[in-house]
Amino acid sequence: MCIRDRYQRRVREEWVEYYGDISASIDNDDYFELMIRNAWHISGGEGACQNTTCKRVLAKFRDGSERVVQIKDDIGMRSDDVEGMLARLRKQGYTNVMTIKLHA
Repeated sequence: MCIRDRYQRRVREEWVEYYGDISASIDNDDYFELMIRNAWHISGGEGACQNTTCKRVLAKFRDGSERVVQIKDDIGMRSDDVEGMLARLRKQGYTNVMTIKLHA
């Protein structure tokens, strides 16, 4: 096992231990899931567990339609990085976005 693999394994073990300790003090599994999703910007979840921290933008599509879409994997992305957001949306499969609005 190389040093990098050992390091990653140790970091993962520490992460699991840390959040295991935290989860023991939280009575509601749904709330714990929401906390983890929001802290780490993990997309997904349903109902009360749905992530609320990932960036969302109003996307205008080539057919003239508009809808709010979530930008996944947005940790570290500047809130004014329009080109970066468009690139992430294309990577997510939104290839027909013309423009985005950051604020309503």
